[in-house]
Amino acid sequence: MNASAAVEEDSFMKDSLRIATREVKENLYGARSSMWAVLSGIVLSLMSSDLLLTGKEFSLLEHSEVLYTVTSLAIGLGLLVAGNLAADSVADEKERATLQGVLLTPTKRGALLLGKVWGVVVAAWLLIFVISAPYILVVGFGTSVSWAALLYTFVLGSLCVAGCATLIVGISALSRSGRGVTLASMTIFIAMAAPTLLGTALQKSWFGAIYDALSPFAQVRLALDGVIVNKESLLVQLPHIGALAVFATIAAVFAAFAVRGVSLEGGRVT
Repeated sequence: MNASAAVEEDSFMKDSLRIATREVKENLYGARSSMWAVLSGIVLSLMSSDLLLTGKEFSLLEHSEVLYTVTSLAIGLGLLVAGNLAADSVADEKERATLQGVLLTPTKRGALLLGKVWGVVVAAWLLIFVISAPYILVVGFGTSVSWAALLYTFVLGSLCVAGCATLIVGISALSRSGRGVTLASMTIFIAMAAPTLLGTALQKSWFGAIYDALSPFAQVRLALDGVIVNKESLLVQLPHIGALAVFATIAAVFAAFAVRGVSLEGGRVT
């Protein structure tokens, strides 16, 4: 029984890796990824231009606030790109009748889900993180938290983007329309990023408190603000990290149930 379980686990990982590799290649070599990479670089350059171009002197607090803005923006861009790529992961392939090509051999639903999610996360979030890392380090130069900001950006961004990508892959598995999933992904992104649009009064009201509690991106921003601006320790950030882990887990459970409905002609999902 142990040998059988080991063989099944090895097959599961190979199928997941095969699907993830295919997704990464398609996403990275596509025109959209290049467009998003260029756009992300332009946006990050514009946001950090006060420090990089003008040479304007900032106080330590202002410097930290600019760094906080750049790190938050990097994760926000990762969410936007991952949402767009995840929207096409299943539903769009159904419309093009190309999904059966994913399953050249009998493939478990879990392997399909994991491969799709990893393909999106690697192609979207890691690409945006690599682009944003130099900006974070340069903007953070002169502060005591530049490397901590980079580390927290990676950890918090990975959890938030993975949860969002998993959620949208699940929606994509349930939907028959690629356009419908794209609209849903944009709606989710706007809902998650809405706390950044709230005024100071609303952020401090009961509405802002509820939004902060429900929005994963709000948890990201609160953690980054605590680390970068307020110089808080890891212990204080654990509730925010835990909330993101819970969000990713709930998204994974939803996607696991959603992907059970994927069926193909010419391929078999077990």
